[in-house]
Amino acid sequence: MRSRLAAASLALAVATGLLTVPLTAAPASAAPARCAAYGDVVRETSPGGVLAGRTPLLIGSYNVAGYNASRGTMKPWESRADRVVAKIMHCAPDVIGLQEASEAWMQRRPAGARNHAQYEHVVDLMNARTSGAPYRVTNTHRKQCPTTGPNPAVWNGTWKGQRAPWRACTTSPSRSSSDNRTIYDSRVLAVVRQGVRRLSSATSTPRTLDWTVFRVLATGREFVFANTHLDARYRGKATTTSTSNTFRRKQAGQVLSTMKQVRALRGGVLPAVLVGDLNSGGRTRSTTAADDFTRAGLVDLLGTDRRKYRSKSARWRGSCKSVGVTSSLVNTRNWRVPLHVKRRINVAYNSSNAVSGKGPGSAKNTCMYNDKKLKRPRGATPAAYYRYQGTRIDYVLAAGLRGRGWETVVDANLRKARYRVTPPSDHNMVAATLAF
Repeated sequence: MRSRLAAASLALAVATGLLTVPLTAAPASAAPARCAAYGDVVRETSPGGVLAGRTPLLIGSYNVAGYNASRGTMKPWESRADRVVAKIMHCAPDVIGLQEASEAWMQRRPAGARNHAQYEHVVDLMNARTSGAPYRVTNTHRKQCPTTGPNPAVWNGTWKGQRAPWRACTTSPSRSSSDNRTIYDSRVLAVVRQGVRRLSSATSTPRTLDWTVFRVLATGREFVFANTHLDARYRGKATTTSTSNTFRRKQAGQVLSTMKQVRALRGGVLPAVLVGDLNSGGRTRSTTAADDFTRAGLVDLLGTDRRKYRSKSARWRGSCKSVGVTSSLVNTRNWRVPLHVKRRINVAYNSSNAVSGKGPGSAKNTCMYNDKKLKRPRGATPAAYYRYQGTRIDYVLAAGLRGRGWETVVDANLRKARYRVTPPSDHNMVAATLAF
């Protein structure tokens, strides 16, 4: 822990030489709370711990619902942005991949306010809550940075009068990661190299793989962090159809091809983390994009039970119960690496929390109930939900790092098996603590 704090202090000192940003009126904390059992992993990686010599890394993934997305079923971004960022700062991740974080200029700003994009707004709000404003985005390229017209860029890369590198806007459609953006803590990590792979897309929204080679300041070790969002539908076909599933598997192949190249950039095979909204559930009978990733060697940290039902006509695989920490579910036609983390928080909640056409929080995980009418919850304590795992389409997959803790970041009401308050996005943030 001392080495992490020392490195953080050194990195902050270096960063403040380049960037001095005054704090806003929002509360700031030099030592925010951490999620995904981070404290346990700190103890494990400290001298004398079972993973002594390793460094804890807190990784996040969050589909924040785009600025213009889900109108009619979701509140405007301005009224939910603070709650989205509160979820992120509940974990204070070292690096987080955002999906649907629009690169377009926000339109519903107060009169006279400067332009900014949705992902940039997230960075601003994260920095307003943290001493030294350490959070930065890895990719500042956009499809366009207009200087004229009805909605021009009216800022020049500064914030509160100070130079802010993450505020740069460079017109480069080929280098823009579209609405996939990666935000990192510059006290902990440094960018070695960054790039984008354009994926095949079934919609007008470009699909990308946003990748970064990071160096851990405390140790000098490097790893690849990749962030993506696969298409839910292909040409109007439902998400669950084989047509849509096949298209996502095509996108997954493109992701894997690029990750293989990026992991070899430094002359070896770098450890890697892949996060994102894969739109691929774990209980379908079909081989999914997530299965393709795990077959290629990436570990699904919160594995899903892929055992077959006896019935050949059964639509779903597995069951509500978690399989536990094991590696026995292999050599089946459609296998997924099972559970690799013992510390699990709120895993009974689905990662996608909305029913199509309805608002956030409308989707319920039937595994949390004793009856089909969703009236009787299984229990009133977190322990009662330990064995029951919700479905996910949002993932953290890793290779060359050890997964230790997981949290599905929600305002949980376990007594009623519902949300205590309506989530600010139609996805829940997921986070994992790794030992590197």
